[in-house]
Amino acid sequence: MFRRVRRALLVGGVVAVLAGAVVATSATPALAYGKATWQTTLNGTFIFPATGFGLGFWGWCAFAGGITSGDDADCQIAEYMHAPAGSGWNCELSIDATSWNQSAESFPPFFITFHVTGSLAVRGNLTADEQAACISFFTGGDGKSTTFTNVDTFIPAAPGHYAIGPGIIPGSVGEFNFTVRENPTA
Repeated sequence: MFRRVRRALLVGGVVAVLAGAVVATSATPALAYGKATWQTTLNGTFIFPATGFGLGFWGWCAFAGGITSGDDADCQIAEYMHAPAGSGWNCELSIDATSWNQSAESFPPFFITFHVTGSLAVRGNLTADEQAACISFFTGGDGKSTTFTNVDTFIPAAPGHYAIGPGIIPGSVGEFNFTVRENPTA
């Protein structure tokens, strides 16, 4: 009895090691557009106390093809807006940028941030107005077009972790964060 159990454990262990070796040697990194020069994460939560209203986002962006500008970027961002009486929406944006650059923000304090040009796809069970709001939350436009030009992502174009107070939207409480990593050998 003990011999069979011992043998089964030994055979199972050898199979597990071999399976792990096969996976390790055959796995390749996800490099759909080449190695990213910049990798970023972002999140923000803005709650307006006593109003029942809140909004936020979280996600990541990767920028490839150069150091201060490039020809490829990919972002995956989830957004939400909650309003009184249970209304509101959640959506996901899949952003495919065909170009990006580092430029000054369009309002003070004029930090250098990543700006993107490209197109996006919206996912979520949304009405037409909610889809327009989801798009507009990212592009700053009217939300009617899924293509965009020179959209400021507000992501700082320098390595580091940035914790910005939610006071950027008056009357809100919450958090607003970016983490930016440069891969200089990309």
